[in-house]
Amino acid sequence: MKSKPLHIKLDQKQDKLKSELNMQDDVVFKQVFIPGYEVSGLFVFVNGTMDYPTFNEIVLDLSAAQVETRHPVSIEQLVISKICSVREQDVETYEKAIEHIFDGKTLLFLDGIVNGYVLNLEKEKVRTLGEPSTERVVRGPKLGFIESLQENIGLIRQYSNHPNLIVQQQKFGTMEKREVALIYYEGKASDSLLKEVNKRINEVKATDLQDSGMLEELIEDTALTPFPQIQNTERPDKVLAALQEGRVVIMVDGSPFALMAPTTITMLLQSPDDYYERWVAGSFLRILRYLSLFVTVFLSGIYISLVSFNPGLLPSELAMTIAGTRENVPFPPFVEAIIMEVTIELLREAGIRLPSPIGQTVGLVGGVIIGQAAVQANIVSSLMVIIVSITTITSFTVPQYSFGLAFRALRFGAMIFAAVLGLYGTTLFFIIVISHLSKLTSFQEPYFQPMDFIGKKTWRDAFLRLPKPKKGGELS
Repeated sequence: MKSKPLHIKLDQKQDKLKSELNMQDDVVFKQVFIPGYEVSGLFVFVNGTMDYPTFNEIVLDLSAAQVETRHPVSIEQLVISKICSVREQDVETYEKAIEHIFDGKTLLFLDGIVNGYVLNLEKEKVRTLGEPSTERVVRGPKLGFIESLQENIGLIRQYSNHPNLIVQQQKFGTMEKREVALIYYEGKASDSLLKEVNKRINEVKATDLQDSGMLEELIEDTALTPFPQIQNTERPDKVLAALQEGRVVIMVDGSPFALMAPTTITMLLQSPDDYYERWVAGSFLRILRYLSLFVTVFLSGIYISLVSFNPGLLPSELAMTIAGTRENVPFPPFVEAIIMEVTIELLREAGIRLPSPIGQTVGLVGGVIIGQAAVQANIVSSLMVIIVSITTITSFTVPQYSFGLAFRALRFGAMIFAAVLGLYGTTLFFIIVISHLSKLTSFQEPYFQPMDFIGKKTWRDAFLRLPKPKKGGELS
């Protein structure tokens, strides 16, 4: 639509807007008459986006307005005085007027006055603040982000009132305008990091951003990897910790997940529980997570290697026991493992998509029944069921869901290598994974770097969670 100036007559404005809006049924045109001035006004807004109590109050004020006898004012001055608390700006063209209407704003036009007034009467529909669904902790804050960007920024401001906390906001998209916020501590985040983040965000050409996950894919270093190069979280405490480390936080309106960059593998394996519990327990749990990653990826592959290629490496009694459990199984270990792993992944996916009470039942009962039935039918061995159960449990110990998904996918690669080359294949696959992680970067910072990327932390908070120093530094 070409930019056309507004008509001065109210009926012409209304006809032109209806024509340009193609008679949208959810766009409301409501006229109001100001008796003291014998002037009509027109409110235009999208139904369902209005804060109706405030709107009705403004309508009643205008409908009851009379000309002041002692100090008379013009109709324009009167209207501005009535709407001053919600007035944002004026519009002069139909193009801008329609843009504001579909942005959730309310427009007010007066007969005989060209300009229209943009009113912020939008009532945002958001859910109440609650506990994060993907990052639960035993001890610590129970508050998580929601889908409102302004509410999320306010939540961060509530916990951090430092004047150096900078929030930069801009809109993206050609069809649907989506607001994106860049948050960082001035003096903490490096200039090179801020420059790189801004450069990548400004290069985004997406027409819409429904969630921060879409933006994450567009600004990460490389898409040719299963590993996430940007950490996401629903927790304000993790965001504040990242900001204090000199990292940059990106938030998208409509998404409860904040993005934190850059990211290292050690950050993805840290949980808020590590810092809210005693350091001994935190270190113990962190070591368990590193062990669980290895078990998740390589346990099934090691089983296939030992049974198919290298049974001589097993103790005689254990080898006889495994042979006994597989006596009537018609499939080789690789096929046996693939059947069980795929079945477990299907059950896990079904449990996520179903309603919570049903999903938990399907995951628990389905796994037990299918596993028992498969063993009794001699489709898989009982030891294979135990191994798959262990790998499934260990995959849940990863705090970052997307990071855990990457290792769940890699498990099948390890099984294929083991089925072809035995223990040599398992070792080769391990070397490939480590080499790939060593080459990865997150906003030009080493992804596999065991220390904190800004160099102020040492091994005290990489693989272990050792006691914090008694004298902590203050934010400068």
